[in-house]
Amino acid sequence: MLRRLSTAVLVVGGLLQTTHAAPPLPAQTWRDPATKLTWAASDNGLAATWSQAIHFCSTLSINKQKPWRLPTIDELQTLFGGTADENGRHLIGPIKTTGWAWSSPAGKEYGQRWALDFGDGGRASAVMGDGGPNRALCVKK
Repeated sequence: MLRRLSTAVLVVGGLLQTTHAAPPLPAQTWRDPATKLTWAASDNGLAATWSQAIHFCSTLSINKQKPWRLPTIDELQTLFGGTADENGRHLIGPIKTTGWAWSSPAGKEYGQRWALDFGDGGRASAVMGDGGPNRALCVKK
């Protein structure tokens, strides 16, 4: 299976950063029948700061569908559940994740945003400039 890599150039904190992300393949979305939200079928596949995750979702195009965005932490929480996949992540829909998922709302302190761990459903208030285990999982109405 071939995947086209997209390249994004970002200016974060005055530093020029280049990121490579493997966007979901065309037609890879899942509509949650309970929430009526449409999710990308996979996250961006790489560690991303919050700014990089925002950029990834805002420029994502799947089957010419736009606009995509980062979900709220409560929207992410609706995906948690079900049997664990081969990586120990619990998702109710056919979505592939490679780490935690960033959300849009502010975290506990200034400069932080919420992220969700699909391993145990836990939320963490993470520093926006720290990619670590965090990824971009995009959603649209």
